[in-house]
Amino acid sequence: MDYKKMAYAVGAAAAVLLAVAWLYLAYPAADWEMDRQMAPTIKEAKNLALDYEKVVSGKSTYIGKHVFWCVQNISEHEVFYRADMNARLAVSNYGRMPRFPGGKHMGCTEMLLDIEDVRKTPSGTGIVAVAYIYSR
Repeated sequence: MDYKKMAYAVGAAAAVLLAVAWLYLAYPAADWEMDRQMAPTIKEAKNLALDYEKVVSGKSTYIGKHVFWCVQNISEHEVFYRADMNARLAVSNYGRMPRFPGGKHMGCTEMLLDIEDVRKTPSGTGIVAVAYIYSR
């Protein structure tokens, strides 16, 4: 066996392992930094204490406000506040939003959202249009 080739292969493998280890260690630091940056906005949203019903009944009063809600994201047309099938959300930047891996009645993920619009449906329920900002 050619020792030069083996030395290159071992060196390449070591470089890949070091890169993976660096990414593994750097990712939590980046995640923590994002948590730190979003903390004031999350605190502000929590202090507003807006729930779905309050936003729907307030109509345009809350447009532009931030909310920190537990959101169940099943698919683009199945995004719900607190896994309540009657509390539908329309997400303008849906592609950025993480999916919740559970089933329809299993739970939700805390997300920071910006309220963009509030609409009433013909059945009398509401749809809150939001933009996804961040999730934990």
